[in-house]
Amino acid sequence: MDRGRRRQWGVVCSALLLSALLAVASAQSPSPARAPKPAPSLPAALRAAPRPSSPAVPAPKAPAASPAPKQTPSPSASPVPKPPTPRAPAQAPKPSSPAAPSASPVPKPPAPRAPAQAPKPPSPPSASPPPAAPPLPKPSPPPPAPSAPKPSPVAPAPAQKPSPPTTTPPPQKPSAPPSPTNSSPPTPSLALSPNFYAASCPSVELAVNDVVRSASTLDPSIPGKLLRMVFHDCFVEGCDASVLIQGSGTERTDPANLSLGGFNVIDEAKRLLEAVCPATVSCSDIIVLAARDAVTFTGGPSVPVSLGRRDSLVSLASNVRANIIDTGFSVDAMAASFASKGLSLDDLVTLSGGHTIGSAHCGTFRERFRPDANGSMVPVDGTMNAEYATELMRACAASGSAAVGCDDGSAAAFDNRYFSNLLDGRGLLRTDAVLVQNATTRARVAAFAQSQDSFFSSWAGSFARLTSLGVKTGSAGEVRRLCSSVNG
Repeated sequence: MDRGRRRQWGVVCSALLLSALLAVASAQSPSPARAPKPAPSLPAALRAAPRPSSPAVPAPKAPAASPAPKQTPSPSASPVPKPPTPRAPAQAPKPSSPAAPSASPVPKPPAPRAPAQAPKPPSPPSASPPPAAPPLPKPSPPPPAPSAPKPSPVAPAPAQKPSPPTTTPPPQKPSAPPSPTNSSPPTPSLALSPNFYAASCPSVELAVNDVVRSASTLDPSIPGKLLRMVFHDCFVEGCDASVLIQGSGTERTDPANLSLGGFNVIDEAKRLLEAVCPATVSCSDIIVLAARDAVTFTGGPSVPVSLGRRDSLVSLASNVRANIIDTGFSVDAMAASFASKGLSLDDLVTLSGGHTIGSAHCGTFRERFRPDANGSMVPVDGTMNAEYATELMRACAASGSAAVGCDDGSAAAFDNRYFSNLLDGRGLLRTDAVLVQNATTRARVAAFAQSQDSFFSSWAGSFARLTSLGVKTGSAGEVRRLCSSVNG
């Protein structure tokens, strides 16, 4: 009886221990290849098994391993008689490296507590060597690789520290591109600037000034002609030297431009600059500089001008009449023409002051007179000074092509005498005389007549706006080699 009861207890205990070992083995390694290795651990378990005197002890172990009821083979008792297997536990922890529970033997109750304490840093002696190897491959795939070698015992902590630096650089990189786009707005080389030729042709202003001074000394009418030229050029398709091009159907052939002069001065300045700075300075810039120097030569203010214009490729006579100011215009008509160019009524009065130098042919102001019953010429406008009217008729009696100074008594000096003459009824052209017949423009005329400084100060701004009309820069237009023709 004792021998049979011992055999039954042996079978029961071996079955229970085998089922527990199989459950632990399945939890330790999912791979089927490693499952048979826990079998040698049976003797160690058998030593602990005889302690319970009743089957109540294995009962709590059974729910911990759910697969126990499935595996109840009785042949598992065969490995019981093998005594030499107690050395197997030393080999068991090696294959169980992927999980912390493998370090503790199966039957011992503290084994389930080992995995809970394994991830914690305070238990490095037993669990630190095995887990140190598995966490290392985990941080290697993500970008923060440099931080992995520093902490070996605790892998998850360094993996979180390098992550913020990887996220912070991206916001700094996109912030960089806006700055260059913002720093380099529209190409600065295309903008007009007083220093446009500072590097390419630093002597441009000196060269033009010398040519203008020389020509004006020989011919006192040159300053007035150069100043008139810049008006006729800039008002028709912008300041692009289109008025200089010769040929059939060009702006130069329109009747309004037949009386223009000073072309030889522009050509001479261009020849000089081509010798010093070939294919660099545009003809349109030379016109602006020559007009500025003409004012300075006759006593007017020397104003800074911006440069960098390019010359037009087209010049059409059909563009002249639609843009030029006719001598028969009223204040409203002139104001509308100026407004279409972006110029104000104040610009109109100020730039009309350019008539303080220069002269006009008798045919230009003939419409201001009519014959009377006796065949004599009388002024159409009753506001014209009678003495001045007589002087004009006397000057034009001999020849209709005679020239009369636009500013009576001061046609060779750039000053405010022009405005004083307007208030006195001595305006030569009708466009001059009507400025005192409008309340707004008359007030400005009176202010300039009282203060030459006020006129000079206003001239600087209005001249800058005039010479900025419709300029061509960059790839628009060209720099002509000869101002009278486009490049072939």
